[in-house]
Amino acid sequence: MSEVEVSKLRDACLINPRAKKRPSDDEAISFLPMAAVNAENGTTSEGEDRPFGEVKKGYTYFEDGDILFAKITPCFENGKIAQARIRRRFGVGSTEFHVIRPDRARASARYILHFLRQQRIRELGERRMTGSGGQRRVPEAFVADLEIRLPEVEEQRRIAEVLDRADELRATHIESLSRLDELTQSTFLDMFGDLTRNPLGWPVEGVETVCCLIVDCVNRTAPTVDNPTPFKMIRTSNVRAGKVSLENCRYVTEEVFRRWNRRATPRRGDVVLTREAPVGESGILDSNESVFLGQRLMLYRVDPQKATPEYFSACFRSSFLRRQFLRGGSGSTVKHLSLPACRSLEIPVPPIHLQREFSRRVQFLEKLKVDRLSALRALDELFASLQDRAFRGEL
Repeated sequence: MSEVEVSKLRDACLINPRAKKRPSDDEAISFLPMAAVNAENGTTSEGEDRPFGEVKKGYTYFEDGDILFAKITPCFENGKIAQARIRRRFGVGSTEFHVIRPDRARASARYILHFLRQQRIRELGERRMTGSGGQRRVPEAFVADLEIRLPEVEEQRRIAEVLDRADELRATHIESLSRLDELTQSTFLDMFGDLTRNPLGWPVEGVETVCCLIVDCVNRTAPTVDNPTPFKMIRTSNVRAGKVSLENCRYVTEEVFRRWNRRATPRRGDVVLTREAPVGESGILDSNESVFLGQRLMLYRVDPQKATPEYFSACFRSSFLRRQFLRGGSGSTVKHLSLPACRSLEIPVPPIHLQREFSRRVQFLEKLKVDRLSALRALDELFASLQDRAFRGEL
């Protein structure tokens, strides 16, 4: 068996290629913002059709089949790496994408995509980020210098198909979890109505009157350690679909934990809201572990006489709050909510006995989700093992 070539990615792909020909201002192009990338399965939407003249300044060019690699934190950390699928011959996306175009004679796009979506690549990229605060980015040189095994293109396609099939199994379980989340939302609508119209006339109050505590994060990156400790940092990637997951957390020392929690220590039942990338994800902390807020997060502790955490978090995911997020958000490429906007949000406040009944129903659905999550974790471990074997030449 001949030895398989190991190359740098720059030798098998164009990195951030220039447009071959600029379209005219009135030509329709596909516009893909960062939100169009699905971090769960590495796909994109087909994009919005827009005249090129509307978006020709300050955006990144790409073509159908190119790989879009989010370079800014936390979008990169959240796994926004996908192969673009658009209807138009020409695409325009956020400037916070690196564009990777495989040489078809040497590399399969799906093979390259699976390579880039490995957890180890994400961890390496995070260590190579430049900049400070919320504006750290993965440099182009990091992507270009990545070393990858390149068997024959047909073999790459075979490996990519195996990984695609394994990923489809994961997608099925993710979809079942999504259905349970939809059931939670439909239960919310059944009990409280469309809050945008507020047909039942619930009184509307500011979050500062509904909560006994509202705390924002420390606005700088906490120094982390490589070895596990009892002290975990919650990041935006840990807040999804009404839950705060403590998987894949960063670890810190006790001294850092205490400094970052000098305003308040999160506890079970607190609601966490993401201020950026994405705006408006919310989840309930269901643990008494020692945790603290990473950047771009807010913590809300409801007054138990006025609201339940389940209602409060679900309310954050309603169209009523989404509209407030849009009004309070700023930023051209990565939207974010300001601290004053997070403190000035308003929510309808139904009677507490109705909220408690909603909480009981949500807790029942959460028990069903535990089984689905257990199966998904097993598939995640299998998929990670397949990825590792694939790119070591053992698949």
